[in-house]
Amino acid sequence: MSKISRDLTTHLIKFVNRVDIRFNPFDDRTSSARELWRQMSGDRFKTANPKLLVKTNIVGTVDPPQVKVEFVDGTVKEFKSKEYMAREMMNEVFMFANDLDIEYELAGKSIDDK
Repeated sequence: MSKISRDLTTHLIKFVNRVDIRFNPFDDRTSSARELWRQMSGDRFKTANPKLLVKTNIVGTVDPPQVKVEFVDGTVKEFKSKEYMAREMMNEVFMFANDLDIEYELAGKSIDDK
């Protein structure tokens, strides 16, 4: 898969309402969840989408790490993050957000009018 441009991801993050990340910091399977948390908490995304809520739930259990992403249309995508690299999860989020962007454009709407 080709890399999505920085400008496009800065626009597409506006289609994400909430990101819930659950992980045990001492579990080796959580590296992708922690990296996704780091990326989603970055200043660029906070500036582009001040309403974006990135919530972490740090647990002490052996449950596998999990990431839930909620979009502006109410759709929720769930990832068992031990099965994904952070880049793969981000790409899926941005591909879905791109589909929403196209739907908005076809309907004559703009995410900036929210």
